[in-house]
Amino acid sequence: MVHVVQSKEDFEQQLSNAGDKLIVIDFCANWCGPCKLIAPKLEELAAQYAERAVVLKVNVDDNEDITTEYNISSMPTFVFIKSGELLEVFVGGNPDKLCKSMEKHVGDADEPDEQPLAQQVSASSGSAGSGNTMCDDDEIDEDDAGDLNDDVPLDLPHPTINDERVLEN
Repeated sequence: MVHVVQSKEDFEQQLSNAGDKLIVIDFCANWCGPCKLIAPKLEELAAQYAERAVVLKVNVDDNEDITTEYNISSMPTFVFIKSGELLEVFVGGNPDKLCKSMEKHVGDADEPDEQPLAQQVSASSGSAGSGNTMCDDDEIDEDDAGDLNDDVPLDLPHPTINDERVLEN
């Protein structure tokens, strides 16, 4: 289940309650097209990995303090944290990249014999590319997924709003 963050206090409580689970933070906005397109895939992944991951949705317009703390300037931005360590940040509505990142980071389980679900499904079906994983799901058309933001260099200047609400470059 995806938890919609209501406030800074709610956010901090969710981080605290996560324990050793992977935390995935989706910084989004109601008006963001790619955010809306990737939301169903995020819901699926949250359900799939519910035992090993906590998925938080932070609306940037409603939670400016959290958005500022994480230096978010583009949506959607996905932040992956585990045991207090920042593992990955990526910008863009790429469902394949989201799926692979979640598989990679929840797969870092303490038990050495534990495999990510996608590998378990592939092994049980007898072929590696059987199309039986969440990552192989073609529910979202890649052409419509807003992958123009994929691999955007984070060192490019982004427009920001200063304290007087004036857009700056």
